[in-house]
Amino acid sequence: MNPIDLLIGRPTPRLQAADKLAVASEAVLSRPERSDVALTYGPDHGEDEIREHIATWLSRKYNPTSGPITMDRIIITNGASGELAAILQEFTDPIYTRRMFLVEPTYFLAVQTFLDAGFSHRMQGVPEDDEGIDLEFLRQRLEEDDGKGHDAIPIKLGPHGYKKIYKYVLYVVPTLSNPSGKTMSMHHRKALVELARKYDILLISDDVYDFLAWPTEDNIPHEELELPPRLVDIDREMAGTTEWGNTVSNGSFSKLVAPGLRVGWCEATPSFIYGLSTVGATASGGCQAQYTSFLIDHMLVSGMLEQHVQNVLIPTYRKRYNILVNSVKTHLYPLGIKISTGRPYEVFAKDNKGNRIQTTLAGGFFLYIDFPDEETFPTAADIIRIGREEYGLRIAPGEIFAVKGDPESLKRARKTFNHGTRLCWAWNEEDVLIEAIERFAKTVQQAKRQS
Repeated sequence: MNPIDLLIGRPTPRLQAADKLAVASEAVLSRPERSDVALTYGPDHGEDEIREHIATWLSRKYNPTSGPITMDRIIITNGASGELAAILQEFTDPIYTRRMFLVEPTYFLAVQTFLDAGFSHRMQGVPEDDEGIDLEFLRQRLEEDDGKGHDAIPIKLGPHGYKKIYKYVLYVVPTLSNPSGKTMSMHHRKALVELARKYDILLISDDVYDFLAWPTEDNIPHEELELPPRLVDIDREMAGTTEWGNTVSNGSFSKLVAPGLRVGWCEATPSFIYGLSTVGATASGGCQAQYTSFLIDHMLVSGMLEQHVQNVLIPTYRKRYNILVNSVKTHLYPLGIKISTGRPYEVFAKDNKGNRIQTTLAGGFFLYIDFPDEETFPTAADIIRIGREEYGLRIAPGEIFAVKGDPESLKRARKTFNHGTRLCWAWNEEDVLIEAIERFAKTVQQAKRQS
């Protein structure tokens, strides 16, 4: 029996754009006027021409109501993970910054970056609700914390280049979240930005799944789907935005081209972006993805990137998503296990006749399933053990999505999302997904017999 990994969250190797990267590499390296620049230290922000192309692309994809995105709002990064560390280095202080909020269940591999930055004693999980975040929970925690008073003086001082330090940080994946698959409602997005402004919160928005979206209904094309506005779009649109803003959009080409490229972008106010360009590693080494950004730029300008996303990735993931959902409903629903969806996010798309119609959003890499809340149902630990030992399944324990450093987060996990698990369709092929869910059902049935 071949093992099947349901925890892994990355693209199947065949979906990595190796053929298109080979063309882009040839185009860059065969022209000295390009290769000479691509292979040396780059400007701290990245090449202006490439930043301009990314800004234009983002403007077309998001169509922000506040107008086109300008180059000075963009910095080229070495991917979302690396830039999360850079953001914390530049705009937080382990003495002055009061709390690190992370929406739970959270992307578990991001947590270590907050711990590395010195915030192990200030971690705070914030539960999701059906609209993406429990705003009342967050508001109460902010009121309690703000009422205590803090006289801490930051150790990162302005004369050393730290022009802005935030009191709070909140990390969130608003659209097609990892791990839950939920999309935050428009009401909650606006209310969250308002809270951020009131309490001096930096909202770090992991926007890496936005472009892997499609309509839930199979008969509606995905090409003209209108995407939800990001938190950074809402912050720019709402009256009263400040020089530094309260949001940063952290984007990555890992999900769109190949993870090994290690190249992405951040968008925020021009002052915020300039601050990111002064982080030590960037000031020393220049653009953190100089060569690979040239490859992305060639794919972007030539149209190869959009062709790969629209004609390869989305059709493949959409099929797998449908197969996974149908398999769960066929084999797991009779056992009481359900897909945790949250409130559907309504968007517009165009039908085959070009008419603008309403639909609901699907996409990303993940969905979450909930086990029934019954005393007689097997424990998550038993399901994971039997799945591994008897059926070759690697199943994620839900408690890994709790916020380390916050004991209350683990307690909540044991009462909620640990009674379930994350499933990914990006890695396994269609037949493997079907086989995996069939094995999952057998695992649960065996666990029931043994309990």
